[in-house]
Amino acid sequence: MDPEILHIPFFPLNIFLLPGEQLPLHIFEPRYRQLFKEAEDNGIEFGLPYEDKELKQGFVSVCRLIRVVKRYESGESDVIVEGRSIAELKDYEAIYEGKLYPGGYVSTWENPILQERPSEELIEVFRKYIELKYGTRPQPSNIRNYRIVDLAASIALSNQDKIKLIMMDTAEKQSRFLKGSIAYLNLLLAQEKSMENGFILN
Repeated sequence: MDPEILHIPFFPLNIFLLPGEQLPLHIFEPRYRQLFKEAEDNGIEFGLPYEDKELKQGFVSVCRLIRVVKRYESGESDVIVEGRSIAELKDYEAIYEGKLYPGGYVSTWENPILQERPSEELIEVFRKYIELKYGTRPQPSNIRNYRIVDLAASIALSNQDKIKLIMMDTAEKQSRFLKGSIAYLNLLLAQEKSMENGFILN
C-alpha cells in the first residue's frame, strides 16, 4: 500500500513510541493543554516527532490519548498516551492550522515484519522477564498471540534500539535482537533481586 501523507498536530518530546506502547505525561503548557483537550473531546491523533541523528531520519509516533489520570485546578493534567502507528517526518510547522501547538506533515510507514509472531526462544526469555519483574511467569499460550512489536512495546528499549528494531528486514533479526535485549534486562532484574535478598550474583 502506498504511503499516505497526513497533516497532524505535534507534541514534540523527541521520544519514540512503538505501536501499543504507553507513556504517562504531565501537561502544563497552555498550547498543549489545548491539544489534549481537543484529543479528549474529539479523539484526534497527534504525533511525537523523533529525530534519529545516527540515521539522519525523522520518525513520528502517531498517538492517541488513552485517559486523563488527574486534573488540577490550574488546568494542568496527568495523562496516558499510546502509540498507534509509525510515520516518517516530512515537514515541521511551529503553528498548526491557527492553533497554539505545533504540527506537521508525515508519511505513513509500516514494516510488516513487526506483525509477525516471535520465536519460541524469544517467548521463553520474555516469560522469564515477566516473572522477574512481576513475580508470576505467564503461560506460553498467553504470549503466542503476541506480535514481535507487542513484546518490544512491553520492555524498556531505548529510542535508538526501537529504531534499530523497526528497520530490521527479517523477523529472525528482530527476534534475535529482542532476545538479547530482554536477556540483558533479565540479568539486571536478577541482580536487583539478589541484592534485596542479601547476596550478589557473580
